[in-house]
Amino acid sequence: MTTLILMAIGAALMYFFDPDSGRRRRERLREQCTSATRKLQGSAHTPAPDLSNRRPGVIPETPPGASDDPPSPKF
Repeated sequence: MTTLILMAIGAALMYFFDPDSGRRRRERLREQCTSATRKLQGSAHTPAPDLSNRRPGVIPETPPGASDDPPSPKF
């Protein structure tokens, strides 16, 4: 198993450090990682405004003077 892992690491190093196309491959990998990082950072900030905009519709405000007690009977 260790030999197989070492062979995979060696193949990846040869792929990215190839004298002909390695620079282009490394740059593309860098761009993909940067893009993924920006998307993750952007999606982490998006739900907060959305949830704060939904809150008033989900949790209605109680009007002043209202209570949860049942009305008292009037005789």
